[in-house]
Amino acid sequence: MKKAKFIKTKKSIDANVFKLQLDEVVWVNGKKAIRDVIRHNGITAIVPIIEKKYIILIKQYRYGADRIMLEVPAGTIDPGERPLQCAKRELIEETGYHGKQWKLIGKYFPTPAYNTCIIHSYLTHCYKQTETNYDEDEVLETKIFSVSEIKKMLRNNKFSDMKTYICLERYLRYY
Repeated sequence: MKKAKFIKTKKSIDANVFKLQLDEVVWVNGKKAIRDVIRHNGITAIVPIIEKKYIILIKQYRYGADRIMLEVPAGTIDPGERPLQCAKRELIEETGYHGKQWKLIGKYFPTPAYNTCIIHSYLTHCYKQTETNYDEDEVLETKIFSVSEIKKMLRNNKFSDMKTYICLERYLRYY
């Protein structure tokens, strides 16, 4: 199978954390087409483990879904930042916890049809807690659950956030 061939960007809109482009391409069928694409630096998502028995989650409102959700700590990779640096920074900012023994547990495209964002998923063992350092617009609650509570929540389909679901499933299945 062929890949699309980029011709030019017809329109570009810069937003806060991504850029929306309308690109003219020669599509895989050989015909010209316009494709919408969101250009995004990517994000990191973290499964923070305490004493091998507990997992830290974040409760927060998500405007796009218009719901309050339980999620693993996560955040956008800053320009020039490496994914692991971002994960370490976001864990401290959102929970105050510091991690050690970091392990990459997967990289995923959440919406590859129109988005360049890659989610870099990590697990870490938390060893100390300091102050949080929320972004200006973040209103978060840190919640700690036992591994058995997390398993029950997964069985009962309590996680609507895809990155959280994948991260927790991967952790419980392979680690």
